[in-house]
Amino acid sequence: MKLFRIPVVLLLCAIALTLTACSNNDEAAANEPKTPTAKAANEDTDALSADLTDTVTADNPYFPDRLTKDSVAEKEMLAEQNFDQSETDDNLEVTLKGIQYTKLKPADSYEESFTGFQDPEKIVAATAMLEVKNDGEETVPLEDMGAFLETKTYRILNHNVLEADSGEIEPGQTSTKYVVFLMDQADYKEEDDFSLRISSITDTEEEDLLAADLTFKLPAD
Repeated sequence: MKLFRIPVVLLLCAIALTLTACSNNDEAAANEPKTPTAKAANEDTDALSADLTDTVTADNPYFPDRLTKDSVAEKEMLAEQNFDQSETDDNLEVTLKGIQYTKLKPADSYEESFTGFQDPEKIVAATAMLEVKNDGEETVPLEDMGAFLETKTYRILNHNVLEADSGEIEPGQTSTKYVVFLMDQADYKEEDDFSLRISSITDTEEEDLLAADLTFKLPAD
């Protein structure tokens, strides 16, 4: 199986990122991590919960992840799909609303930060829009979510520090989360049947709130 390597990406504004591209390391299949390896060296939790009042418009059709909101890279739309798939685990209901596949052109100030890809001019981002409803009695944070984008031949970890959410979810409320994956353009094919797997949602005590993974099918159009 084709798995992931872990190229290091350093964003400015004192944020250090680890961005994951695909690789051919078959040995990693037996040791799949429960949570993603993306880390922020100087993590600003307020910055991670981005202001999502910027809606998707005709002038700006892209989901407001941090690639867009922080002007890390320009996006070129490759494909977009709308969904309304819901999965439930205990007191959490997660609904996949859509996904955008975009070709990235890193801003000049971030260009040298994208390493570990086959061609730095051919990087594809997949940004999924999730709505998470909290049916429990405790507040649920969204900033630390583990996820994989998978096909039959490879899987990719998400990159928390490129993501955005609308903040903690109070009991009975719903919040939005934008989950981001990066891959080489050579690994992206519109005809691929992807699946999105949510592997963990971690609370403030670093305990996983999911009893089991939540998987969404993303069939090709």
